[in-house]
Amino acid sequence: MKSSGEFWKKNRGVLILVVLVGLGILQSFTSCATVPYVQKEEKVVKLVELINRGGVNEVPGVASTPFLIDGEIVLLQKDLSEFWENLHKVGFSIRSPKVVQNRFAMMEDAKYFRDSMEVRTFLKKYIDRDTSLVQVQSVDGTFYFLLGREVKGYPRMMGFRGPVQ
Repeated sequence: MKSSGEFWKKNRGVLILVVLVGLGILQSFTSCATVPYVQKEEKVVKLVELINRGGVNEVPGVASTPFLIDGEIVLLQKDLSEFWENLHKVGFSIRSPKVVQNRFAMMEDAKYFRDSMEVRTFLKKYIDRDTSLVQVQSVDGTFYFLLGREVKGYPRMMGFRGPVQ
């Protein structure tokens, strides 16, 4: 029977390798930068409440350019701010919102906005593994959001479409 000292000497390299691999796997699960991000439903509802009360422009970075509205790309922050202000002025709201789809965004999601070269180019350039496509059903119709990681407690909006009947 071998002594424990001989066992450790003989298998030291293998044990160190196992420990290093284990630490690497653990780090990949705990690192925010490497774990894909999907929206939390309560945060999406909080964002809809912000839209309904006309507060989108009050939270810097929540809706930033470039921004996809239906099938159009808005490049200027001033134009995007004006869009949200005008929506609020005309009484726009998303009543009784319910998240019915929440998944990672893909290139094929151009069809939810407008399946054009412009939209596909936007998606190719600006969506990443932290971008979600969120579908919200309401009494007013269906709304689609492209959402990224949080900004000041809200999902960052990258795109918006709706209502779709």
